[in-house]
Amino acid sequence: MEDFPTFLNRYLSKWKATELEFMEKVIDDAFQGIEVREGITSTHGKEASVTGWSQAFIYFKDKDMEWILYPISILPLNENEFMAIIRATMTLEGKLIDTSNLFFQTFTCKNGEWKLIRTYEETGVSNSEYLFSD
Repeated sequence: MEDFPTFLNRYLSKWKATELEFMEKVIDDAFQGIEVREGITSTHGKEASVTGWSQAFIYFKDKDMEWILYPISILPLNENEFMAIIRATMTLEGKLIDTSNLFFQTFTCKNGEWKLIRTYEETGVSNSEYLFSD
C-alpha cells in the first residue's frame, strides 16, 4: 500500500494534469461533500462531484491556465484516515486569479487504495499577496 504523503503527491499531480478518470476512481462511492459558495451551503455526492470536476476540466482545457495547489496540512484522523487541507487556485494567462478554494479532504484506505470519502470546501477565499509570499 502506498503511504499517504506519496499518494497525496500523486493525487495533486493528477489534479494539475486534469485527469478525470483518476479523480473519478479515487472518489469513494459513499462520498459526501459540503461546499460553501457566497455564504450558501450545499451538499453533494460522488456523481455531482465527478460532474463538477469534469465541467471544470473541460472549461479550462483550451485556456492558458495552470492549477496552483498548496497542501497546507496533513492531519492523521486514525490509522486508516487522513485529512489533507489544500488551497487551490490558478493562473489564467500567466496571472494569479483573485480567489482560491480551501479543500478539507478526508481520505481512507480501502482494500489497499486511498479513497476520498469527504470534502468540505470554502470557495472564493481572497488571494491576498501576503498569502503566497515565502
